[in-house]
Amino acid sequence: MINFKEHDGMLFKMLEENEIVPLTDDAELPVLVRLIQDDSPMGRYNQSYSEYRYGVRLGCCMLPIIATHIAKNGVVNDIEWDVSRYEIIGTFVKEGSSEWALYQMMQGNKVRNRDWDGGLHEKSLLYCQLIGETIKHNEGCSALDVCLSDWEAPYIKNTGWQIYKEPKPESQYKVGDWVKCKDLAGVPAQCKVLEIRKHNVILECTTGHIWLLPHNNIIRKLSPSEIIVTIGCLSGTIAKSCDPNYFLMLHSRPATDCNHSMIRFSAIDKETRSLVESLLKAQKEVQE
Repeated sequence: MINFKEHDGMLFKMLEENEIVPLTDDAELPVLVRLIQDDSPMGRYNQSYSEYRYGVRLGCCMLPIIATHIAKNGVVNDIEWDVSRYEIIGTFVKEGSSEWALYQMMQGNKVRNRDWDGGLHEKSLLYCQLIGETIKHNEGCSALDVCLSDWEAPYIKNTGWQIYKEPKPESQYKVGDWVKCKDLAGVPAQCKVLEIRKHNVILECTTGHIWLLPHNNIIRKLSPSEIIVTIGCLSGTIAKSCDPNYFLMLHSRPATDCNHSMIRFSAIDKETRSLVESLLKAQKEVQE
């Protein structure tokens, strides 16, 4: 099984013991290295040499380090020991590579591969998941390369893997629903859904504004009895009155001793009346 290790914020594919090789001046860096520890002359030298470095005994310095560069004098990372004292135990895994994709899936993430066939617009996103220790793929494609159908494979250029997150449903709401949302400035507002589009929603708010907002700007669905209406200096939710010529405004924070106001329909403007009547109608539909 392929073994990966994160070290100092970088990802490495760890080598099997029979794959470990000495670090050389021409090695492709960065790599994860350690002081040679076998029974070779250098290994015995590393284990027995009582050198101090910054007050730390050599025995404590057997831990891996990342070799980022080798100086002209053969010293690793300028401040470490000579290149001949190290061996490579892990190779760097580049973000977006197939090995990086495999590691991400081993962590439980799904990944996708963005591929291009050479045309101006033709693109496809290919989604894969880990099954056992391999990537689900079609016959003829490498498990650590791309997931393409047989006819696509010869024409597609791999442009890198990325973590794939399941898209959220475009909208769980319908036209006519009242919702709590964030307006263009991120301020909570109460609005009615007028139209649902692929990437956004058209909303009419109680303030009279009409907004085109992304789906994720909607926080939750509201009951028509939760909508707060402002009329002059009064504000509150709307309820039916026993007199058809009036409606009730319920105050959550009453300015007077009374927790509601009885308002005549003819006393309010056309736009506000339309809003109030639509709320009362929606409340009746919910009750039925």
